Amino acid sequence: MKHPAALLLVALLTPCALTAQSPSATQTTATQAPAHPARVRATLSGFDLSSKSGKSANQIGGASRDLGTPRIYAPASAKAYSLTPTFLWSAPDGATKVTFRLTTINGIELYNTTTSATTLTYPADAPALKPGMTYRWTILPENDMLGGAPAPVTFMVVDGDERTAIQTALATSTDPASVFVQNRVWYDAVVAYNSALAKDPGNQAALLGRATLYNSVPATEPLADADYKLIH
Repeated sequence: MKHPAALLLVALLTPCALTAQSPSATQTTATQAPAHPARVRATLSGFDLSSKSGKSANQIGGASRDLGTPRIYAPASAKAYSLTPTFLWSAPDGATKVTFRLTTINGIELYNTTTSATTLTYPADAPALKPGMTYRWTILPENDMLGGAPAPVTFMVVDGDERTAIQTALATSTDPASVFVQNRVWYDAVVAYNSALAKDPGNQAALLGRATLYNSVPATEPLADADYKLIH
């Protein structure tokens, strides 16, 4: 029988011996690219003011609209600071014309125009939007066979102390997007991020900020997916 000390010595030396005899295995492990962890998506809330904030703007009664229906890229109910907000949507066909329609909350039409674009900034010469008022907008496809119009969404133009506070913060801030995000003003936050990225497409902070913003609303999750893929 071997002496216990000898057994202990063998046990201590065995891993070293195995390591020395298997350089290829060690080298393979060392040269393998490290696995990248799944990207953690931040969660924001408070942008959708509706009671159906967990549903897409293109859903009615919990059921998705037809796949051909244009998708409105906005919460079901949100806030705007600018009196000329910018609206975003997708169309099933990039060449398909749609009619943008904006009304009062009571259904009185204020503005409409036909366009092949997927974005529109409310014109300064259109009937003026007023702080404190709530409006509704949607997109009407030129071809009804494409699935019809998505459910209209609403937005309120901020007023009073809230508007004053935002105006004061913007006067001293070098990052307008953060001001709008902190105040949960959806439309202007999107515009601020888009403006920053138009000037510097590689701006990772703006890209992450916009991705996080888009990720907070079901209707814009596809846009968040596209932005997250561009983040290094």
